[in-house]
This record gives sequence, C-alpha cells and structure tokens, in this order.
Amino acid sequence: MKTKTLRFSLHLLVVALVVLVFSSVASAQATRTWVSGVGDDANPCSRTAPCKTFAGAISKTAAGGIIDCLDPGGFGAVTITKSIQIDCDAGPGGVLVAGTNGIVISGAGINVELRSLNIDGLGQPGSNSTAGLNGVLINQAGTVHLVDMNIEGFSQSGVSVAVSANVQLTMEDVRIHEITSGNAIQTNATGAIVAADLNHVSISNAGSGILAQNGSRITVRNSVIYNTTVGVNQAGAGAQGSVVTVFGSDFTNNQIAFQSVSGASIGVASSVLSLNALVFNPNGGTIFSAVDNVPFQNTSNGTANGTPITKI
Repeated sequence: MKTKTLRFSLHLLVVALVVLVFSSVASAQATRTWVSGVGDDANPCSRTAPCKTFAGAISKTAAGGIIDCLDPGGFGAVTITKSIQIDCDAGPGGVLVAGTNGIVISGAGINVELRSLNIDGLGQPGSNSTAGLNGVLINQAGTVHLVDMNIEGFSQSGVSVAVSANVQLTMEDVRIHEITSGNAIQTNATGAIVAADLNHVSISNAGSGILAQNGSRITVRNSVIYNTTVGVNQAGAGAQGSVVTVFGSDFTNNQIAFQSVSGASIGVASSVLSLNALVFNPNGGTIFSAVDNVPFQNTSNGTANGTPITKI
C-alpha cells in the first residue's frame, strides 16, 4: 500500500513539474515587450524592466506580439522567424551592423511590420568600417510592412527579397541611400510572386534603384529615384516574368531611368523624368509611357517601345 501511495505521489509530482515548466514558458512569452538604450537583456522586457536589444526582446515576445522602443537607441541586428511588430515611434530605433545583415526575416507565412527604424550598414563614403550586407533581407514571409524607415550604407542591398513562396511587401515613407556597390531594392522569386507596393519611397546613390527580377510585381507611387546607375532595372525575368508600374514619381539624374529585358515590362505614367543620361532603354523588354509624363533636360529620352498609354 505504501509503495502504491509513493508511486501515486511521484506521479502527481511529475505532473505538477510539467505543468510548472509549461506555465513558465508561457509566461515568458509576453504579447508586448519593450527595449531601451539603458535596458538589459536579462530583464523580462517589461515597460519598467526593458531589454537592451531586439534579439533579447524577440525571444520573450509571443508570436503576433509587439516590441516597442521606449527611447532612441541602438538595438542591434535581429533574425525574425515569427509574426512580430517592431515599433519605434517613441524614438527612432537604430540597427548598426558591419559585414553582416541588419534584419533578416525568415518564417513561412509570417506577418512582420517594422516601423521607425534607422538601419545603418556603416558603408557611407569616408567610413573605415566594413559595410553591412543587406539592410532588410527577406528569405521567407507572408507579408512584410516597412514604415517610416531610413536604410543606408549597405554593400548588397537596402531591401532584398529572395523567396520561393509568395510574399507581399509594402513600403511607405522609406528612404534608402548610399548603396553604391549594390541595389537599393531587389526582388527575386523562384516559382512564386513578390507583390510590392512602394509609396513615398526615396532612393539615391545606388547601383539599381529597383532591381526587379523573376516573379516581381511592383507598383511605385509618389516616389523619387535619383543618382542611380539604373532607376528601375529589370534583369533575368525568368519563367514568372517581371512587371513594374510607376505612377506620379520623379526620376532625376540617373544614368538610365528605366531598363527592361525580355519577358519583362515597365509602365510609366504621370511622372517627371529629368536630367537623366537616358530615360527609356527597352533592351529586349517592353516599356509603356503615358502621354502625361514630363521628360525634360535629358541627354536622350530613348524609346518607349510599348503602345502609348492613354486614358481608357
């Protein structure tokens, strides 16, 4: 009888320990956490005891949760594998990296929003640091929203999307610059589609402003692209093709404003095209130009070889 009682007691103890462990794990995953320039990653990442880095906070934030910045600070690189929002409206959050990526997003079907971040690859002219690789690298996701951000000083790209499953990308009030040996934005999908909406995006001092490759479906609105080798560049359209639509935007002082390739197309309407060495370079693809575009003081306008766009 005593043996049975002992076994029963041990069984209850094991059950209690299991419940305690799972309860502890669950309690460690908060739906809202905070980071601060004077925080500590040993903290629970609460408002009164914030963490120091995004990497420290994300491990304590539940999927679908929010990481808030209490004040301006440098919060380090982070890899995101679950749905999360990082919101630094209270004070710009900084990510400074050299020789690596700033923020990596890699999770099937996840929803990620990054707001009010300054991501610096330390590769500006005159810097002695080894430039970072990509500001935001998207390997896998469902949707990614970039809002009110500054991305600069990277060697490969400001924002890179290289996926094998469909992803939606929105960018609003984003500035990308000093990507002199790479591309400000580059998209490429294998057997999939990258659907991107770029609104109020400013791009300067880059190889390609937008490098739209296989599977790219990109809309550019109310944006500015200047001082690039190619403003919108389509290369390697592949089986999925590439389509870029530009509306109400400025392309200034680029070597080539628009360059297409076989299997790809670009449509441009209501845009100002000025001081470019060459505006339209079909290069085997198709470029459609609306009658309301305003080209002036370009070395050459080139040829938009698609049917001129008029109102329906």
